[in-house]
Amino acid sequence: MAMNRRLLTTLSLCISLGLLPVAAGRAEASIGKSCSRVGQTISITVKKKTVTLTCTARGAKKVWVATTTAPGSKTKDKTVGAKIFAAGAEKFVDMASAVQSQDAQCMLVMKNGAVIGEWNFALHKSETNVESASVTKSFAATLMGVALRKGLFSLDDPATKFIPEWIGTPSAGITIRHILAMTTGRREWTPANILNPQLNEVLNVGQLALGQDNLGVTRYTLPGKKWAYRSGDSQVLAYILTRATGETIQSFASRELFEPLGMTIDVTATSTGLAGLFAGFRLGCEDLAKLVQLYLNRGKLAGKRILEESFVVDALSSQTTCGTCAKTGFESSLMNGAYGLHWWLNAAAPNACAGVGGCSLATTSGPTFADLPTNMFYASGLCHQLGAGLPTEQLVVVVLRKGCDDPIQVFLSSDPTPGRTFFKELARAIK
Repeated sequence: MAMNRRLLTTLSLCISLGLLPVAAGRAEASIGKSCSRVGQTISITVKKKTVTLTCTARGAKKVWVATTTAPGSKTKDKTVGAKIFAAGAEKFVDMASAVQSQDAQCMLVMKNGAVIGEWNFALHKSETNVESASVTKSFAATLMGVALRKGLFSLDDPATKFIPEWIGTPSAGITIRHILAMTTGRREWTPANILNPQLNEVLNVGQLALGQDNLGVTRYTLPGKKWAYRSGDSQVLAYILTRATGETIQSFASRELFEPLGMTIDVTATSTGLAGLFAGFRLGCEDLAKLVQLYLNRGKLAGKRILEESFVVDALSSQTTCGTCAKTGFESSLMNGAYGLHWWLNAAAPNACAGVGGCSLATTSGPTFADLPTNMFYASGLCHQLGAGLPTEQLVVVVLRKGCDDPIQVFLSSDPTPGRTFFKELARAIK
């Protein structure tokens, strides 16, 4: 008897601490009623039909939501295993299923600033960080915006203010805006460059501060004359930020961005010791969603002003200054009008050139993704790491995929299908 009492006491303690699951009684569980443990399921009878309820997070509350039959049943789970499944998430179930088939690690959807759907696939957990590749560039732009708000520089300051090594070189005319807009005129990052150790700007970013103009490679154009994608230029921002703030990227980012917004991001250093701002931020779907939401909110999040609204407007506006940009063999060169300040845009057409004679309106017409709003913006990285913001719909949709820890290998074997799937399914979800 004493043994039984001790056993019952132990079991009761485990249950109270949440160490053992307890199925709610059928009389106690009903749709919308509070529950205790997310993921817990129970079958109840409603009008002589068996309905499965799943304990689901809705904001700060946990409530019973009707799904389908219990795990293990042959009937498909209509939530696709969602961790959070609130009103509106049902529109994104097909998208979740589609990106899951493309090796997605996680997917998160926010509506009006609140998470309505979160999916973690396979063994992925919400707190697990994933290499975000060039999504890092959009974080880099944000950190520049934070420094701008502090009055440390203006976007049209010459880069030589912080990179004196460029004085007297062809790069002397480059401004901070040129760097953020990818219009420095420096050599494009192409497959040929990444395979050549002497031309690989990513592997040689440390030399940029030594005054070696574009690593000795012939430039394409003068600053502001042409758009081309350059990861090496993004890394120049690391030198500007550290010299402007007088501290490390990690320290500045943690205090000014990560901590205020509740982000848990790992910053990876390059061989020079500087943080990688062209790639290297390891983060979760929620971290990226918060960044996109910050821009949807015009620079504010959780009641905190992080960026000036004018900077957000600038960052999400086409910065291309040359409308006759030729195709150079790298796919993104065709999207010259669809780029802001380290953010991708779905703009119908780029803006007219201003103050850099000889340019004209771009000849392209129509958005990159015809079935999606022209005011959509997004962060994009190798492996098809994607975070999209849709201002009119007040939506944020984020997907992070696995396998991006070896960027060069991924780049060489890149398959466009996951990216196309993301935007195709997103368009279907918002119809």
